[in-house]
Amino acid sequence: MQRDYSKKIVEHISNFDRKQLESLIRKSVTNELSLNLILNSMLEAIIAVDKSGRVFFANAGVYDLTGINGKELIDKILIDNIRDAALKEILQKTDRKSFYTFEVKVKYPRLLSLVVQTIPIQKEIVQSSGKGDLACLIVIRDATYERTQNTSKARETRLETMRLLTAGVAHEIGNPLGAIILHTQLMDRIFKKMADSPEIAELKQINHVINEESARLKRIVADFLNAVRPLATKFEVADITNVLDETFQLLNEELKDKNITLIKDFSAVPETMFDADQMRSVIINIVRNAVDAMCSGGELIVSLNNRGNWIEIIFSDTGEGMDENQLKRIFDPFFTTKTNGSGLGLLIVQRIINSHNGIVKVDSSPGEGTTITIELPVRSARGKKSLPLPK
Repeated sequence: MQRDYSKKIVEHISNFDRKQLESLIRKSVTNELSLNLILNSMLEAIIAVDKSGRVFFANAGVYDLTGINGKELIDKILIDNIRDAALKEILQKTDRKSFYTFEVKVKYPRLLSLVVQTIPIQKEIVQSSGKGDLACLIVIRDATYERTQNTSKARETRLETMRLLTAGVAHEIGNPLGAIILHTQLMDRIFKKMADSPEIAELKQINHVINEESARLKRIVADFLNAVRPLATKFEVADITNVLDETFQLLNEELKDKNITLIKDFSAVPETMFDADQMRSVIINIVRNAVDAMCSGGELIVSLNNRGNWIEIIFSDTGEGMDENQLKRIFDPFFTTKTNGSGLGLLIVQRIINSHNGIVKVDSSPGEGTTITIELPVRSARGKKSLPLPK
């Protein structure tokens, strides 16, 4: 439409006086600027390529979803500049002559679930555009939140069933468990008053084992109840940086004892609404998982970034990592790779982050460590998410 309009101006340019010509040019430029403003305000990445795969248009959304500056892509071969291997493989499969829709999980510029669509340009549009080699538009949409929410809803349904079944069972276990722990403590006092002998020493050791294992079972019951009961959140507007700093002060000695070096890379982030106590629980669970994965010491890198209307917290460890099958089950109740783990820590983390309308993403490979990414929306009031700033 715009190009037809411009073509008519060129055909009749000799018939216009100066003022008419200035008015028409101004209108043409204004329309083009308006179109660019609209395209650059879209959250989707939009890329136009010719038959050879050379880019002649890329909007601002390209940078957020691919990590590539759209302006730098102009007149370059798209495939040669895609940095994520999975996205590159998907785009190489398309012939750009048919409609395609793919879903792909990428690791660059961060962990994302993307929906990629290729849209061939109609013949009449190609002819009127003046670009006879125009092939197609590539539209990339971020579906991470949508996919995560669908998974979370299914998991929440299972949790509701578990809630009803186990609330009474946990209560019945808790009462006798408390009595066992109390009596082992009383037995310990009695043993201390008795004369030492091999038999008494053996009884002390047995009593100690009963006490320790009962206490561990009590912690598992408490963790399980925390994992399945509805969360009572107390949202307040604050800076998450302060919570991170305070929590790491509490964990500092624990990290030193395990010979783990903490590296903090914090950028300035806006204040947002969150429950400080619950966020401390999230940080502690993630850090202790990382500590358990680095038996011989290592590095824990924690990054804090502002991504428009999202705050991103990344925990990367140099531990043993997980394989693909383990990765699929990490949020399942009672699944653990640790000898004495309850398998509830990451489930609690996910529930807390979901209650904040956030996202938890995990990436791991055997021998290469684990990266857990937390994304929290920037909100100035309950139920209200701030809009991203225009780029």
